[in-house]
Formats: sequence, C-alpha cells, structure tokens
Amino acid sequence: MIKLLTAFWNIMLKRSGQETLPDSNFFLGLVFVFYFLTQLISGIKVSDSIDMFLMSFVIDAVFLAVWLRLLVEFFATQSYFRRSLIALFGTGGIFNIIASPLIIEFSNYMQSVEMMDELQIPVWLTFSFLLVAIWSIIIMAHIFSKVMSKPTYSMLVAIAYIMVNFLIQSLVLGL
Repeated sequence: MIKLLTAFWNIMLKRSGQETLPDSNFFLGLVFVFYFLTQLISGIKVSDSIDMFLMSFVIDAVFLAVWLRLLVEFFATQSYFRRSLIALFGTGGIFNIIASPLIIEFSNYMQSVEMMDELQIPVWLTFSFLLVAIWSIIIMAHIFSKVMSKPTYSMLVAIAYIMVNFLIQSLVLGL
C-alpha cells in the first residue's frame, strides 16, 4: 500500500507518470474504491443528501472515464487508458484527502451564516483551496500529456475537462 501511495505521490510531484502503475482491472477497481472512499465524508457533508452525493460522484467518475476514452481514441494511445484512469483516480483520491479538511471547514462557515452577505471566508482557506485546485489541474494535465501527442495542449484539455464537468454537474443536479 505504501508503494502505491508513493507511486501516486511521485505522479503528483511530476517525478513520474502513469506508466509506473500496474495495468490491471483489479488495480483499477481498487483505486476506484479508494477514490470513492476519499470523497465520502466531505461529499456527504456538502451535499443536500446521500443520493445527491452519489449522483454527483457517478457523474464525475463516468465523465472522467469518457473524457479520457475520447482522448486516447483521438490520439490513438489506447494502451494508456487503464493506467491513466488509475492515475487520475489515485491522484484524485490523494487530492481528496488533502482537500477534505478544507471542504469541511468551508461547509462549517456556510452553515454558520444566515445570509450570503455575511459570509466572510478566511483568506487562508480561500488561498488553500486555490493552491489545491491549481495543483490538481497541473497534475491532471501531466497525466493527459502522456496520452496526447501534443502535450503542450494538455493544460487546456485539463481546464476544459474541469469546466465541462462543472457544467454537466450543474445541469444534471440543478446546482
């Protein structure tokens, strides 16, 4: 387990890529469960209901897999699909662990104010969210760059994924 977390951490530090990960369906399933479990506490805390959290999670996971499938088909790098999905779920799980305390703290602020005009989010919390978000996008682009034949566009592809995912979540869940 330590080797697995180290492999994901090395990807998050851009020391290695998804090619260092095992290429198996069992491992993909295991990392998917890890990804789900790391979202569970903070996801339920900020969702209106467990059903809303589960729907949001399924949309996120399925859309990520579809987006990646489109990339590997477009760039004819199908052999990268499973390892890239493992890398995205694994690094996403670690980012969830890092962000969960921030999400819970933010949720506490949201529950403690009656009107949005009174909301005063501390600078440290906003800055921390920003750092984690930027780091997450950089790592997603790093993983996408291995899939794409033009890695210089991987940052744009990662940002586009985030925007389209947000749009789909908003439309489906009515956020």
